[in-house]
Amino acid sequence: MSELGEFAKHYDELKALNVQVLGVSVDSVDECREVQTQLRTPFPILSDSQRQAMRIYGTENPDHPQGSGSINIPTLVLIDRKGIIRWIHQAQDYRFRAPISQVLGEAKKLK
Repeated sequence: MSELGEFAKHYDELKALNVQVLGVSVDSVDECREVQTQLRTPFPILSDSQRQAMRIYGTENPDHPQGSGSINIPTLVLIDRKGIIRWIHQAQDYRFRAPISQVLGEAKKLK
């Protein structure tokens, strides 16, 4: 959740770079709303509780125990105005995400 907090804290900088932020979680709609309220994110957190988006985009974590439901590999994607993916960061370890400074640096390259 700290990653979402960092995106919320730097939202104005991202918006100035024409970056639209969307969070996607395997949590239910209600849980996503609760997190959005708790963190006061100025961007939506979408529910993928059926895990369709993660399967379509290939971000399902193959090492997660399936008995408790699959989860995403933490993934950040920057897509340019033409819909072309310009940068992807997938965490090797769910505990370590791309620092916001790296995301901002990559977003600046899209201008």
